[in-house]
Amino acid sequence: MVGDFGANLFIAKPTLSGPFRRLQPHIYEMVTLGSDDTALFLRTMGSLPPEFFANTVKKLCLSVSVSGRNATRILSACTGVMDLAFWVDYIGTVPNRSLVPYISPLPLRKLSVEVSHFLALFPTGGTRHPWCEYLTHLDIIFWTHEMAPVIPPLDRLPSLTHLALRLGHNQPQEASLSSILSTCQALKVLIIFDDAEEAAEETVWMVDPRVVFMPYPANVVREWEAQARQEESCSWSRAEELVRRHAANRERATST
Repeated sequence: MVGDFGANLFIAKPTLSGPFRRLQPHIYEMVTLGSDDTALFLRTMGSLPPEFFANTVKKLCLSVSVSGRNATRILSACTGVMDLAFWVDYIGTVPNRSLVPYISPLPLRKLSVEVSHFLALFPTGGTRHPWCEYLTHLDIIFWTHEMAPVIPPLDRLPSLTHLALRLGHNQPQEASLSSILSTCQALKVLIIFDDAEEAAEETVWMVDPRVVFMPYPANVVREWEAQARQEESCSWSRAEELVRRHAANRERATST
């Protein structure tokens, strides 16, 4: 599962002079990094003023092929990120350095992260970040098999409306889902990503139609970019439509 998060990555080449300079903020608003382009981005960071990246990069995807140390350099420069995919194995490669100083100050509204890294952002029961009040979308990735995911910090995210659990081959237990739903008072959509070979259809959970089961995306980077652009084809949009359609059908059924 970890390997799925390192493929097909792209970053626009820098344009440092000439008439293209005016396009730079648009080009760097969304940055997706992997093994082939991280060095280029770091060189570009050294050629532009620090405030350029702080003010320009709003959507950032760091794949598992980005090293922990490079990830912290990039996050230290891109301090205005609102939509972050942090798929770096930071705990495995930099075990003695906390992630908190790099992610806590960001003005996040959307976050995609592996579960142990998400839990590491809350080292104590009282830990809160500036973005806790405003985070609306959370995508939790599981690199190990879990059938009863426990995510205690969810109760510190009062604005959370969209939650996704990438459990791979596992279906979560009903008690676990019910616990998550009762914890997240504002939740509108809970996506459970199942293995694409076993779950070809998108369906709602009849116990609570906010829960949508979807096949695992064939290309997670493209899927993340689609949601960052708020495309109708992205998983969040499709899940919202499925929930709306089910609610409308149920309302028609009860009114007849």
